[in-house]
Amino acid sequence: MSCFKGPIGSLLTNVFSCRVCIITGSFGGLIGFVVTSLTENIYIIYVTYGLIAGISQSLIYTGFVISVGYYFDKGRSIAIGMVTCGSAVAMITLPPIMDQCVLSFGIHGTFRLIGAAFSQCAVFGALMRPNSVEMNRKKENITSISEESFDNQLGKGKSVVNCLSALRSVEFVLFCICTFCWNVSYNISNLYFPKYFKINGVSKLDVSYLLSTTGIGNLCGRFLVGLAASDRKIGSRLLHFGQFSLIGIFTLFLSFYKNFTSQFLYMAAFGLYTGGAWILQAVIVVELVSLSNLASGYGIMMLCGGLGQLVVPLLAEVLDDSTNNNIKDIDLSKAFTLSGSLYILSAMLFALTARKPSSKSNALTTTRHVDKKITSNANDLNYELEMELFIEKL
Repeated sequence: MSCFKGPIGSLLTNVFSCRVCIITGSFGGLIGFVVTSLTENIYIIYVTYGLIAGISQSLIYTGFVISVGYYFDKGRSIAIGMVTCGSAVAMITLPPIMDQCVLSFGIHGTFRLIGAAFSQCAVFGALMRPNSVEMNRKKENITSISEESFDNQLGKGKSVVNCLSALRSVEFVLFCICTFCWNVSYNISNLYFPKYFKINGVSKLDVSYLLSTTGIGNLCGRFLVGLAASDRKIGSRLLHFGQFSLIGIFTLFLSFYKNFTSQFLYMAAFGLYTGGAWILQAVIVVELVSLSNLASGYGIMMLCGGLGQLVVPLLAEVLDDSTNNNIKDIDLSKAFTLSGSLYILSAMLFALTARKPSSKSNALTTTRHVDKKITSNANDLNYELEMELFIEKL
């Protein structure tokens, strides 16, 4: 649900600011978890935990990632990598902490603690000062409202057309399909990993070690890929393609990893390569649709990822053979064959986004740079004053 509701976060960011988006998600999460702690009705929990808390998580995550993407023109991948490392740290540390909280405070008390943690995000969101991109968008909105001249309306119409053209580009559409495929594959793998290892004789304790290895690899991948993507000789697109190609090949041969060492190495590689993919998303969206369309593009990309996650339970019903009490190895082999194939398909689709721009697009890009250079001097004159006025209004 957090990915599925990505466009809502983009809408709040475009209309208001990243700060408003994060603070709204923070208080929404507080309400969702506190209300969940007060009921045992599963249908109410669907709404409070699944819908309200899920949307709130999406608002917080989207707001932070877009804000970092706006602020860091240089070293954007490193900055996003450092920010998203928090998710990987949570994957490692939170499971035992949550277990202890449930033992000490019960499930209802744990929900209240999680809601309190969500409320703290409002403090960090308040520190997200509006940047130049948000200020320029706010200025354009104010200008279009206060001056109803033909030129202003025409300029506004052109900006909308440029945004829609960028989001409808072939490269961006292919990237969205790629995101859908790898989210299906990623969640199939996570769904079947514990069952697969148990069937193959791995003890419950060793299964927990293998899953923890994924979290450690995820943490390392986010940081290392962020560093590598900042190197122009490597680039984010080459990394994205390489990660999915390798993990797809490794996953296809999962049934051949019989001993614990090979399984451990696979899970470490799985966490390393899939973890790095998360930080490249915002960077690639900027490359495909420009920085000014980051919020809209990132929201649509998250929606495609959420749709991929939504498909996984349906595929699980198809892949599971319920004719026998025990699930056969061949059923899980089909699941991981599908998972590996989707990783490779995702890499192939993404490779198509690396085509060279046409002369027409080059001319359009050049024109945009010239227009931007002409207007930049005028924007700099009143930027500081408008920034202060905008912050005072908040």
